[in-house]
Amino acid sequence: MDKQQYAGPERTPHEVIKILPESQQIKALLFIELGLELECKAQTRYAHANKYWRCVFSRKKPQRVLFTVECTDEWWRIKACLWNIDAYSDYFASCNKRIKNDILSAYDCKSCNSHCKGGAGFSFEDKQYQKCVGLVFYFSSLTDDEWDNVAMLIRKEFEASKGATT
Repeated sequence: MDKQQYAGPERTPHEVIKILPESQQIKALLFIELGLELECKAQTRYAHANKYWRCVFSRKKPQRVLFTVECTDEWWRIKACLWNIDAYSDYFASCNKRIKNDILSAYDCKSCNSHCKGGAGFSFEDKQYQKCVGLVFYFSSLTDDEWDNVAMLIRKEFEASKGATT
């Protein structure tokens, strides 16, 4: 898919990641398949202002975004919405330093608009965190093991949010 084809009809997640180099497509495909395995609703769109594709994977009940695959023909990343880190804190603690740092150094919630639900609160090593879920938990340029950690965090979030009502 070349840049001329960005405009136009909606693409499937599989079509969107075809703009990536083949080695990156394989890694991104793991997350496309994860979204399908978790029976998420998938929506794609081209963000003209930012000039990249977004594949948003949402839970059906409770209706909430679980993660997003964002990509151009040069890069890709995962934006994970991890609301319930305390529910899988043991797994989070076992993640490597880079994954933990990406989460701990994410934007703090400042209730930036009237729709803000207060961010994602969790504790780690006796410290409280309140992270902005609109701007947080971006992962890119990771090793295969780190991508596996991110995928497992998304799975853990999926399981933890099964009983959530908001």
